[in-house]
Amino acid sequence: MMRLDVARLKRSPGDSARYDLAADLPPLDISGEIIAFVGPVKAVLAVSNTGEVIEVEGTADGKLELSCSRCLKRFIYDFQAPVDEKYSLAQDGGNEEIPSVTGDFIDIAPAVLNSIYLALPMKAVCVEGCQGLCPVCGRNLNEGRCGCAAEDIDPRMSVLKELLKKDDN
Repeated sequence: MMRLDVARLKRSPGDSARYDLAADLPPLDISGEIIAFVGPVKAVLAVSNTGEVIEVEGTADGKLELSCSRCLKRFIYDFQAPVDEKYSLAQDGGNEEIPSVTGDFIDIAPAVLNSIYLALPMKAVCVEGCQGLCPVCGRNLNEGRCGCAAEDIDPRMSVLKELLKKDDN
C-alpha cells in the first residue's frame, strides 16, 4: 500500500512536502493478461496544498515482466511513469471528478497503478530488432532461420497467386 500522510498538509494551505515511497503492488490485469511487477515500485512525489485541493505530482518507476508482442518471450521492462493527481479538500463532496480527502491519509496506489497502465507501450518488444515468429511453423526467428519457404506475399493476395498458377498451366 502506498499511503501519504497529509494530516499536517491539510491544515496548511500553500504548504508542500516531498514523499519517497516504495511498495509491492498487485499485478496488473490488462485484457486478461496478468502483468507482474518485479520488485517494489518506487514513487517520488511532491505534494502541495493549494487551499482547495491536494496536488500530487512526481514519478513512479520499477520493473515489469512483459511478453514480447513479436516473439512471445518474457522479458523485464523498466518503466517510469508520471504521476499527476488531485484530491479535493472540500467537505461537501466538491467536484465529482476529483476524489475527496476524507482522512489524514491518501492511498496513492490506485493513481500510481493507473499512471503505470497509461505509460505501458501498446506493443512491447524484447529488443528493438526482434524478428518475431515464423508465420508458417512458429519458430522464434531470433534463434535462427527455419526451413520454411520465404515468400513475401500478402496472404490476402494468395487467391491471385492461385489464378496465376492456373494461367501458367
